[in-house]
Amino acid sequence: MVLLNSLCDYFEDIDGLAPAIEAVIFASDEPISMEEICEIFSVTPKKRNRKRDKGYSSAKCKTGSIELNVHKQKKEMVSKAMEFIKSRFNEDIGHGIYLSVNNGNYSFKTKPEYYGVISEFLKVKPQKFTKPQLETLSIIAYKQPVIKSEVDLIRGVDSGGVVRFLLEKNLIRVAGRKDIIGRPLIYKTTNHFMDVFNLKDLGDLPSVKEIEEVIKKEKKALDEGEQKELLFDE
Repeated sequence: MVLLNSLCDYFEDIDGLAPAIEAVIFASDEPISMEEICEIFSVTPKKRNRKRDKGYSSAKCKTGSIELNVHKQKKEMVSKAMEFIKSRFNEDIGHGIYLSVNNGNYSFKTKPEYYGVISEFLKVKPQKFTKPQLETLSIIAYKQPVIKSEVDLIRGVDSGGVVRFLLEKNLIRVAGRKDIIGRPLIYKTTNHFMDVFNLKDLGDLPSVKEIEEVIKKEKKALDEGEQKELLFDE
């Protein structure tokens, strides 16, 4: 027989709270935010409407203050538990999964070094992108919020088909309309984009300078390879 704990029981110590949060993150179908975790464990205080509460008094005010302090302490415990989980799974080499943080949302992912065995088990192939797809996605990621005509101007070609593909893959989303003639759609990247490319936030995107350095290195390596091939032919 399994004994069910009340929510209060989990806040006795970090050792009791952390496994409960682990279970919630694992059971979630999609990445979950800190706010959602706090709501699940009843950490978010209920708002009081003073105008509607006719019986509001100084005594109730003190009670409300105490409740806020309790919620604050619980939220601090949840934050500490999250750090404990992160250090446990991300720093301990004895685990095949790690806690991923993407755009403020948490999820468990398998570590990259185990991709081979997982792909063999699931019979899946890695997601491959064409050059136009990566090019368009990069422009939207760096220039967002952006409209299609701006993407077309940078690429020099029509990007309609590629934009539709990225929308279907949930890598970009429509974020409204620009207040200009024609009111074109505005595009931004999604949380799924952050998840796929394992970005904590948009600040993790490589800078233009870093990209240029990678391109230079690749070009240099390619040139050196061609030179070696010429020497071999001679």
